[in-house]
Amino acid sequence: MKKSLLVVMLLALFAVFSTIHAQTMKPAENSALLYEISGNGLKKPSYLFGTFHIICSGEMIQAEKLTNYIDKTEQLFLEVDFDDLAELQSIGKMPFLADGKTLNDFYTEEKYAKVGKLVQNALGAPIENFKNIKPLFLQIMAITSPKFLGCSQANSYDLSFLQYAQTKQKPVEGLETVAVQAATIDSIPLKKQADGLYQTALEPEKSSAEFKKLLEIYKTQNTDKLFEYMETQMKDDPAFQTNLLDKRNTAWIPKIEKAVKEKSSFIAVGAGHLGGKTGVLNLLRAKGYKVQAIKL
Repeated sequence: MKKSLLVVMLLALFAVFSTIHAQTMKPAENSALLYEISGNGLKKPSYLFGTFHIICSGEMIQAEKLTNYIDKTEQLFLEVDFDDLAELQSIGKMPFLADGKTLNDFYTEEKYAKVGKLVQNALGAPIENFKNIKPLFLQIMAITSPKFLGCSQANSYDLSFLQYAQTKQKPVEGLETVAVQAATIDSIPLKKQADGLYQTALEPEKSSAEFKKLLEIYKTQNTDKLFEYMETQMKDDPAFQTNLLDKRNTAWIPKIEKAVKEKSSFIAVGAGHLGGKTGVLNLLRAKGYKVQAIKL
């Protein structure tokens, strides 16, 4: 499997969210996707952007509106350093079931056929081609496929930022390792993952509608509302919310502080990490930084 596809699969998991126009820097406190970080002794401002990891190209914010801010900074921070060969190699191992398991081990023949129909419709290939993939990866691959998204090709802010930083020869760093993200995914038992994939196969339209609703909220650039919707979707599994968002947000703050103190940085993380009481925005403000919204 190509590494670029593996990167996109990993990004999808952490979906399933000021000088250009000075007058636009007055939206509600968390009603934006881009924020300027200043104060607290910083010599230069840094910028924090909330991404939607998998999105149709036509729905992305105009590239120049964002690359202008990357140009103002000295380094790029993503959730994971996709510029690191060792991390890419780790990504290559993430999607696959271990210990000789296959998808057949989790389903009756009837349920396996139902999941196979979803895979064929969404990905255009038989389920046998994916039988070694963890159910959660396969579920999100289906939901974020171009067919479900309604466009010819999916895109990614994260990979776009990576490619732009590389052309500008800017350093690229990560806030965490692939191992941390793998542990988050593996905190969901495989049987529960398999049940989730089967439920998507039973009601693909429902899963697609929920994903598109998340995207529509994202496009309003209101990070608190985005967090609230995600919180509602995860209300039956608070432990997963803690692992997916809260713990990771808290762990990122010291790394973000170190980065912005050393160099002006452009930091891109899933927009779902920004809003809420334990979101990155509030955690940075609690540390004494001025975090000001920039409406794009």
